[in-house]
Amino acid sequence: MARRRKKHTLRNTLIYLGVIIVLSGLAYVNRQIEGYLSKRIATFELKDIKISGNQILSREQVLKLCGVKPGEKYLTVKPTQITKRLLGSPFIKSASAVYSLPSTLRISLQERKPIAFVLKQKLFLIDGEGMLLPFPQIAGYSWNLPVINAANETIGQPGQVTKSVNILKTIEVLKYIQFMKSPLWSMIAAVELGPKNILEISLIRGGAKVRCNFQDYQNELYVLNLYVQNYLNWDRLAEIEYIDLRFNDRLILKNKKKQG
Repeated sequence: MARRRKKHTLRNTLIYLGVIIVLSGLAYVNRQIEGYLSKRIATFELKDIKISGNQILSREQVLKLCGVKPGEKYLTVKPTQITKRLLGSPFIKSASAVYSLPSTLRISLQERKPIAFVLKQKLFLIDGEGMLLPFPQIAGYSWNLPVINAANETIGQPGQVTKSVNILKTIEVLKYIQFMKSPLWSMIAAVELGPKNILEISLIRGGAKVRCNFQDYQNELYVLNLYVQNYLNWDRLAEIEYIDLRFNDRLILKNKKKQG
């Protein structure tokens, strides 16, 4: 009985030692493979940089933000650092950078989408979240956006959400008009929220003014949208002086006085 117990113990010990030897061998092989791969990757050079999602920023501007260029050693390019640098631009809302072996870096961007200009001594852009953006110099790019008059507003600095409550309210209105998918959006030249929360929208083709109450702008602009879609004569838009929506269940339109 004692002899059988000793054989069983010896067998377990040998199995245990065998497992340790196998695991040690596998760990050694793994270290050798990792070392080999590290040496190989260290010799790789960055040959290509793929950039997607950029419309406002040019490829050259994105590369300048990244601080990397083809020819650099692969392991010197840190994706986390590149992402951090990219997010330093007010135009970039989110970004990612990943390796694509053997020699490519892939950069994906989500840029902020401007919803309007802001005019305060000089021209800025602003997105739907109220983020102020410096006006970018892009050759051949057309900005078909309404202008928010901010002459009497404290707007803050580019790269920050504006400090102006009136501008944020105005952006809320513009987002609603976009949401309606109305032809009214393409008719807006400028917009301003004045005293007593009176919203004044200037239209293209003659500068007709549309007046409504901010507190009830959704209902009032809905009425205006119905008028634009069903009754407005575009050829006579320049003859309109103002459209007043501040009265219940009605729209008041006044034409300009004819000269002579």
